[in-house]
Amino acid sequence: MDGRTRFRLTRLVTAAAVVAASLGLLPAPAQAEAGPKVTVLTRNLYLGGDLTPSMTAPTLPAFLAANAALLSHVDRMDFPARARLVAAEIRERKPDLVGLQEVALWRTGPLGDPAPATTLRYDYLALLMSELAGSGHRYEVAVVQNEADLEAPAGAPHNVDARLTMRDVILVRHGGRVKVTGTSSGNFVHNLVTPLPPVGGSATSTRGWTAVDVAQGSRTYRFVNTHLEAFHPGVRVLQAQELLQGPLRTTGRLILVGDLNTGPELPDPNNRLAYFTLVGGGMIDTWPVLHPGDPGYTSGLGDDLNQPAGDVEHRIDMVLVKGAVVPVRSEVFGTERQTPDGRWASDHLGHAAVLALP
Repeated sequence: MDGRTRFRLTRLVTAAAVVAASLGLLPAPAQAEAGPKVTVLTRNLYLGGDLTPSMTAPTLPAFLAANAALLSHVDRMDFPARARLVAAEIRERKPDLVGLQEVALWRTGPLGDPAPATTLRYDYLALLMSELAGSGHRYEVAVVQNEADLEAPAGAPHNVDARLTMRDVILVRHGGRVKVTGTSSGNFVHNLVTPLPPVGGSATSTRGWTAVDVAQGSRTYRFVNTHLEAFHPGVRVLQAQELLQGPLRTTGRLILVGDLNTGPELPDPNNRLAYFTLVGGGMIDTWPVLHPGDPGYTSGLGDDLNQPAGDVEHRIDMVLVKGAVVPVRSEVFGTERQTPDGRWASDHLGHAAVLALP
């Protein structure tokens, strides 16, 4: 797609958003308190390191070293300690529904063993659920979707095969006001494939979505959680289109949360296209409705999780709605506390919203 075509596409989808507003599809503030309320929360848990050095290593020794450095970094990022912070965030906000991304499962195995690695190192979901249960705020796992499943040899000092399984998860508050009537999930058809010359293969960044159909009194709606591709805007647009033709294709109330890796004000216009694809498909971005003029940044706390809180610089973690769903209030959070060694819960901030169902 050339620059002129991208510009035309951006203008078209932006126009669609403007038309939606002009037709009254954006909720009026007077409607905000009508109907029962649901609180939703989205949180990227951060897998614990940057995969880029491994994906771009030019030689086998560099590949082994990059993988070893990644595994060491995951250890230092101490998800057991970070899970306590995330559990506290959830406990304070008491969301009815939680969408989680990068819910990593780290396993290891003997170096060079062709069998999949199975020795557990960190299960982010189990660690978080334990923290929530221990604090007396129980949540139930409604649906889990496995995404990328990557395994590679890691050199000294580990000398193991390291396996990362990425997952997206939806949690439902135990004994709460919402009742799950159905679940669904899937992987995208379009995913980024990265060649790995040092081992003569490739790695597929498989991504997807999770969804629950919910009854809340006499109201029904669908809650969808997703994590779109981070490193290729074209693939990201195709995934947004898959969402619109898949779990977002419903005539009822609809709530979409997730790390969308796209936004209306990102510096590279190409990275805005997936956002405008979703808005052009009828989704309403709740943040500017409630916080006009506030950038609401949610991403950019760095791989070491110890950068200044003000370093966030992108809004990519979002709550979008469609149908009879009215945003009442929302907040970005995640810099209230740190681990004992001074790290944030994630490289992203969380985003929680209260929505009315008139």
